[in-house]
Amino acid sequence: MTQQADVAAATPPATTAQSPSPSPRDRIIAHMNSDHQRELSLYLRHYAGLGHSAAATPWLKDVTLEGMTIAAGGLGGKEYHVAFDPALGSWADVRPAVVEMARVSRRALGLSDVAVTHFAPPQGFDVVVFGSVAFYFVCWLTLGFVLPGTPIWSFLQAVFPGGPRFYRWLVKAIFLPVLAIHLTECYWFHRTRLQRHGIEAGTSLWWTWIGSLFFEGVCGFMRFDAIVAAKKKENEGKSH
Repeated sequence: MTQQADVAAATPPATTAQSPSPSPRDRIIAHMNSDHQRELSLYLRHYAGLGHSAAATPWLKDVTLEGMTIAAGGLGGKEYHVAFDPALGSWADVRPAVVEMARVSRRALGLSDVAVTHFAPPQGFDVVVFGSVAFYFVCWLTLGFVLPGTPIWSFLQAVFPGGPRFYRWLVKAIFLPVLAIHLTECYWFHRTRLQRHGIEAGTSLWWTWIGSLFFEGVCGFMRFDAIVAAKKKENEGKSH
């Protein structure tokens, strides 16, 4: 028994096998798919000539020193080869190459290097503007209740300049101009702000910004521009 115990004590403990560290190729693929979906989409749009919707949900399937294989529409989508020109000399060259390709793609597509990823709700005076426009549309939607003999008719007769008849005429008369102005603002906001800063049309973030801007107009432009300016300043600080 003693001899067996001595033998057991002398036997070194089994070592746990260590898994090999991922290769540079695997690290690049994992990093790009995790953190750089927007850049992969830009490569497909600029270098492969795909449209905005066709380049949605890209997936980097392979990378070599000659180029990248990117699937459009997810992991099982159609594959496109985006070449490195010229071919790279080592894996260390991949990062500066893809950064430069992203810059070239953004410039060619008219996009900014600042991506806005959140919604900032109205604050202060913006809330007043939002509420005022929303109140007008409530007035338009409730015109059918403004009838002679109703309490609201009597109220408008007492407090509104021109009385309830003028109130009904005014609310109706300005409806189309107000609607046209606010829809035009939404279109321009999409073209010059949301699209340029990486907010895809139809997403929940896009609808949130557009819905808010419809009621607040120029205040939303100013608030969005302030977010972009802050992000640019933050990026400049990181680069120094």
